[in-house]
Amino acid sequence: MASDEAIIPIEIPTYGSVDHKFKTDITVTATAIESPDSPKPRPTIQLQGRRRTTSSLGQPEQANPYSDTSDDTLTQIGNLIKKVHGFSIITRYALYVLPVATLLVIPLALFDTVYKDARAGNIRLLGLFIWLEIVWVGLWICKLLAKALPLIFQAACGLISTGIRKYSLVLMALEIPLSLFFASIANWATVPVICSFDHGHCGDKWVQTLHTVCLATIAVAAVFLAEKFFVQLISINYHRKQYDRKIKDSKRLISILDIMYDASRQLSPPFSREFADLDYDIFDPDTSGIKKKLGQAGIRTTVINDIGRARDKVTSAFGNIASEISGKAIFNPNSAHSIVISALETRRASKALARRLWLSFVPEGKDVLLVQDIRDVLGPAQAEEADEIFNALDKDCNGDVSLDEMIMLVMEVGQERKNRASSMHDISQAIEVLDRMLVVVVFVAIAFIYAAFFSKTLATKTAQLWSVLTGLAFAIGGTVTEFLGCCIFLFVKHPYDVGDRVDIDKTELIVEHISLMYSVFRRVDNDKTVQISHIVANGHWIENVSRSKAMKERITLGVSANTTSAEIVALRSDLEEFVRSPENARDYQPGLDVEVVGVGNLSHLDLMIEIRHKSNFSNESLRASRRNKFMVALLSSIKHAGIEAPA
Repeated sequence: MASDEAIIPIEIPTYGSVDHKFKTDITVTATAIESPDSPKPRPTIQLQGRRRTTSSLGQPEQANPYSDTSDDTLTQIGNLIKKVHGFSIITRYALYVLPVATLLVIPLALFDTVYKDARAGNIRLLGLFIWLEIVWVGLWICKLLAKALPLIFQAACGLISTGIRKYSLVLMALEIPLSLFFASIANWATVPVICSFDHGHCGDKWVQTLHTVCLATIAVAAVFLAEKFFVQLISINYHRKQYDRKIKDSKRLISILDIMYDASRQLSPPFSREFADLDYDIFDPDTSGIKKKLGQAGIRTTVINDIGRARDKVTSAFGNIASEISGKAIFNPNSAHSIVISALETRRASKALARRLWLSFVPEGKDVLLVQDIRDVLGPAQAEEADEIFNALDKDCNGDVSLDEMIMLVMEVGQERKNRASSMHDISQAIEVLDRMLVVVVFVAIAFIYAAFFSKTLATKTAQLWSVLTGLAFAIGGTVTEFLGCCIFLFVKHPYDVGDRVDIDKTELIVEHISLMYSVFRRVDNDKTVQISHIVANGHWIENVSRSKAMKERITLGVSANTTSAEIVALRSDLEEFVRSPENARDYQPGLDVEVVGVGNLSHLDLMIEIRHKSNFSNESLRASRRNKFMVALLSSIKHAGIEAPA
């Protein structure tokens, strides 16, 4: 008897809802076979969207009572706090300056009246305490000047080139070194004030020594400033070069998720029956996991759900104060951006967020997201924005977005944020280690500077010092070479970041940690931890899979020498039909090559099949799945084309 196929629609409630109004359509294809002993066919289940085709943000009846209508404007209390904070620098500096300045006024007044004739050598002590007063107040004036210097730099360089403004961050980080440098110059310039009450007589030895100390301090402060400037310049340029593009791309994708989630919760309010379980996963993934386990054991979990929702309501009611208590100190906990950022921190919440967004935009009866669906939800006023959102979601450029693609995209955004944060943390630590090592060099230079200013015999012993330095260079030459090589490898070449999939010396690795002198990897094949020095890795080819774009793969196999050109053409046609089919178009590019690359020892032909993927191989499970699917199709196509094995 010929088999018959029947399409059986089944309606099931979603996520434990008792209301069957919101349902998921599942299409089951069953084949009736005459033999009762034959295995039953496995049903094909395809998740479809839930958005009613009449749902749109342009309709007034869809107003969401849970939508976040608050803006970021400050209240009157907030404005008052902001004004007080604006004057905090002056008030804070006044608390530091005035007590010490007042204490210095007491001996100054005594040496001007009661002890008028008190002297240190031939110099009146009144001038000394006036100079000390100038030194103390000048120190904080120089600090204010160093704090204002970045603003002056931005205003001045902004007239020439806006690209130079980013270097004001360097000046901000150099506030203390700049303050010390300016203060040392001011101290040296004001030393003659000490002698102002002695008719300019500054011939005392202690005054000359003080003048020499101030002059040497200028050189010391300049060396210290140069070291800090070098470190900060490395940090600013490195982070700008390595992470600026990644941060911009990440912010763009997160803003798209913000818009989609805001539209989703306007169509379906949070914790509605349609998306109740998904919202619990988004807002509290840890409690949601416990709830599901208790639900499987037959225990009611209403209390756990209510606790999570009550916490969010309390957080929203107390505003920024409660936000700091709950760990969300920057964003409003009810804003779309805050919810999306929190969801990206865990895999469970990321998956739930992706499912909610996809199910909210895809109409009922459809199993893919189209650009028209986003336009229908956002309305005609945001048509251009809808096109931009869809182009960002449709990475394979096949004209639609499946649920798996949406989940993969959201999880990649969250994982990229974690990897970037870990990488920036590791690099910051490496820069701190570099800074500490350079500070040791600065201390040695400071000792030589003071010795050069105060030791008259230093110049006569220069030959001996060079001999000592030469011997020291031979002793630590290898270490210095390795240190400089590691610095160049990490800060200049920088072939990988934390989380990247790389191939070093034909070994597949994943970067786990980056330090100044070495990196820690995890092997893909056996999960072993490998530590490789930067100076060692510098001599090998490093293939960064994560930074690569769409990759291709070449497979070589031997076939019978009797294989004809027609059979090779038939093999190519079958494989092209495979990669162009709708179910495989998301994974492979349409181009495919089959080439005879050799004849072996005249007993067989060597065929090379080149398959082009639509992504790189950084996701090992996805790569293995796509490769397995292609290898099965390759074997089937070889048999269908009539190609035989050698001999």
